[in-house]
Amino acid sequence: MSQIASPENALVLCIASSGESFQKIDVLTKESGYILCLQRISKKNPLLGRPDLFDTASMQLESSRQGKARFVKEYQLLQRRSSIGNSYRKLHHASAFCSLIVHNAPHMADPTLLYEITERTLDAFAEKESPEIVSLKALYLLLKDEGYPVRESWWTKLPSYLQAPARQLINDPLPETAAAGEQLELCSEITQNLRSWLGRETDLVLPVKAASSRLGFN
Repeated sequence: MSQIASPENALVLCIASSGESFQKIDVLTKESGYILCLQRISKKNPLLGRPDLFDTASMQLESSRQGKARFVKEYQLLQRRSSIGNSYRKLHHASAFCSLIVHNAPHMADPTLLYEITERTLDAFAEKESPEIVSLKALYLLLKDEGYPVRESWWTKLPSYLQAPARQLINDPLPETAAAGEQLELCSEITQNLRSWLGRETDLVLPVKAASSRLGFN
């Protein structure tokens, strides 16, 4: 007999087709953490209750009789971050961040903290005009809150000419307008340095590609 769970608020991280009748949805919830679920695609009304990337929604899931697969029974949209999809840069960086969460969330200890970081990051991608800086801040905060020694280890190994820009980019409020070209170049170099440190010094998985079927990235 199938089991129906209580509704939970969830962040939609990735969507991919799964045959003609279903789509796979990677979500993050505050109580249960990461969940991979299936949603049946309605042939009568394919837009009815359809999730979009980066949504916040109230979802009720139903477990199969075997208990392995979970299906979306109800999907109530709470917040749609459509502005992310209107910008290629935002879409690229937000999808790369969500891919990082999908690959690592099952092994992270505190789903509530991870949910809050992810929600704030998606809000920043939607509202701000510098997704490169949002990505750097989010990656640094994620590592710091997971207990990795970014201050003690990564920071001390960062080239001296990048330390002042890194301090400003990470600590200052996000700019309301798009950052200048030189600042974005430095941000990209700092982020790549931090990603390289992550790959060497942590057990987190660094995905090669963004996990987004909607983007069509290759």
